[in-house]
This record gives sequence, structure tokens and C-alpha cells, in this order.
Amino acid sequence: MAKIYFGEPSSVNKKIIVPIHIDSEGESVNAFEVKIKFSDSLIFRDFQEAGSIINFWIEKPFIQNNIIQFSGVSIGGYIGKKGLLINLIFEAKKDKALIEILPLSKVLLNDGSGTSVELKVEKKFLDNQKLKVQEVIEDKYPPESFKIYLSRNKEIFGNKYFIVFNTTDKQSGIAYYEVAEKQGFIKPNLKDLNFVKAESPHILKDQTLRSYIFVKAVDKAGNERIEYLSPKKILSFDEIFSLVFLAIFMYLLIKLIKDKWIVKFLRRK
Repeated sequence: MAKIYFGEPSSVNKKIIVPIHIDSEGESVNAFEVKIKFSDSLIFRDFQEAGSIINFWIEKPFIQNNIIQFSGVSIGGYIGKKGLLINLIFEAKKDKALIEILPLSKVLLNDGSGTSVELKVEKKFLDNQKLKVQEVIEDKYPPESFKIYLSRNKEIFGNKYFIVFNTTDKQSGIAYYEVAEKQGFIKPNLKDLNFVKAESPHILKDQTLRSYIFVKAVDKAGNERIEYLSPKKILSFDEIFSLVFLAIFMYLLIKLIKDKWIVKFLRRK
């Protein structure tokens, strides 16, 4: 048994913040698929994932037929009474509204088998005139530091190399990610990189693994955090052989020229 329920709504900058929580009721749970319906008096505007127990998103909140859907995994599982799943942000067209978590939502046990838990859900009436008003705190801090994982699997992406990354932001939440790749022996300057928007997992353009890989996380306030992976392969065997051969050739050529110069010098003497 588990319960998905609404936390205490609040008002920030004329927007309504509605927290969605999970009470695992003593069970260890790790996967969530949530569907939330809301009345026409609300307009879904955004979401905040800061503080969420979900650390791997399958689908971040999106809206379809006036139903908000999202799904994700809490790696390692969660046991507790007030685990934050997400904060939903609405704009109100009227003072009163209805929002409800649908019974179609799912929670899975952290048992390695994906066993569904019997789920309790709820609905909530919102009175915008009675909501607690939160103070707006400016987000001056970048997203949390994170790691980039390189992987390849013959079952996905045609056995191509790809990277996986994820981070959180404690205040405004993550807005988007960008990725850049650059070949070279020396770590490139950030101003020389061409970042493009990307999502995790991301297939690498340079499948030779000779590039520095940069991932930029940008929060909703515009703060940035950049992490990188160094090249895994600098040169191929053929290229290394060619360089060694060239080095030997140049050494012998210089030695030959030098020996000839010495012979000529001695003959002049």
C-alpha cells in the first residue's frame, strides 16, 4: 500500500505551487507513474523538480487532454511519509479549482520485479484566496555538480557510444542541458565550443572517443554548471605507428645530415 497526495499549496508571483508527495507506508518503492487531472479554471505553466526523490526521469511532466503525466525512478528506493515527487505550477483563471490524482497512477516496489503497489490517491479543492503567499527568493546558485557516464550497448542506439547525465537544482530547477564535443590533445577553451541542446541519454557524434565531451546544465534562472569527460582514445594504433615511424625517420635524417656536416668539417681541417 502507498499513497500519492497533495502537499500544502502556496502562491508565488501570482502562480500556484502544488507539491505532489508520496507516502510509501513502510514499503520501499522506486518507480512512479503519475497522472493528475485539473479543472479548466487552472492553466498548467511549469514544474519544479528541486528536492524530488526522483533522480532518473523517464518522462518529465507534460500535459495531454488536460491531464498532467510524469514518470521516473528513485534509484535505491524510497521509504518515508513525505517524499516530494514534483512541484506543479499553475496559473488560476478563477478563485476556486479542483485537482485530483487519478487512480490510473502507479507505484512500483523496489523488489527487482516491478511489483505494483496498491495505491491510494486523493483530490483537492483549491481556494486561491486562502493560499499561503511565499516570499520570492532569487536563485543565484548553479545546478549541483554531476557526473557524465559513457556507455555502449548493442541492444540500443545501434551499439553506438552514448553518454548519460543528470543533476538537480535546489531552487528554480533544471531548464535544459547542452552538449559540446571537441577533438584535441589539450582541453579546449569554453569559448571555442559549440554547445547544442541535448537530453540524456545522448548519442556522441565522435564515435572514435577522441573528443573532450562537455555537458552544460542550465537552471531556470540562467545559472550554469559545466562538467566534462576527457578523451578515452587519443590516437589509433595505425596513427601511433605512423608517428613512431616518422620520429625514427626524422632522427635518422638529422643524424645523417649531422654526420655529413662533421665529415665535411674534418676534411676542411
